[in-house]
Amino acid sequence: MNKVTIGIIIALLLGLGGLAVYTSLNPSNSVNINSYDTTKVIAADENNGNISDHVRGKEDSEVVVVEYADPQCPGCASMMPKMSQLHKEYGDRVAFIFRTYPMSYHQNARSAAAAAESAGFQGFYWEMLETLYANQADWENIFDTEKRTNTFAEYFEKVAGDKADVEKFKSDLTSSSIQKKIDFDRDLAKKRDKVSETPSLYINGTKINFRDVDGEVKDHIEKQINDALKAKGLETGPAKNTESEEKTEE
Repeated sequence: MNKVTIGIIIALLLGLGGLAVYTSLNPSNSVNINSYDTTKVIAADENNGNISDHVRGKEDSEVVVVEYADPQCPGCASMMPKMSQLHKEYGDRVAFIFRTYPMSYHQNARSAAAAAESAGFQGFYWEMLETLYANQADWENIFDTEKRTNTFAEYFEKVAGDKADVEKFKSDLTSSSIQKKIDFDRDLAKKRDKVSETPSLYINGTKINFRDVDGEVKDHIEKQINDALKAKGLETGPAKNTESEEKTEE
């Protein structure tokens, strides 16, 4: 065996060794994403850092809206209040799932996603997410780690009030569980549902096409939700505010 052959064998062994190390440091690469049903609520397990899907509405609803969004995406920021309003209107008839897909060109997106997850550990995921979107212009260009962390901590303290454990919030930002969850959601988007842009919405597995929308985006989503409800034999349209109707009749 000549020196060239030996050198090739050593290089191959080193390459395989490097791949093994990389895979161990990046567990999402070894996760079988295709084993998950992305049209339904995904429960907590080892692959997502034991953090289940974030859901508004009834988890076992027959109509499920999945949103993949980037915390630093301006379009996602404008979508947030629309989705919040739709949840209020449809209540438990529809499950609204939010999964994070931080784009590589948004340098603070992953940090913001971690901030929402960290707040979620203390029961304030949705409040923190809405706050991050509402204040996106104020934090998206903060590249000093300490300043960014303190900014997110201030947001958290405002949404959680006297229930806020700020030190825990800060320490949880780098939690391995949170990093796993972000990687897991990203892989569901990229590898499973082939998401190429944010926000991307799916209703019972069918992607909503926004490119040919004529009118309000919320109205377009609402129509798709009503079609899905009708297909399931369920009541369509926003829930009636019976309390206000009763007051009007009086």
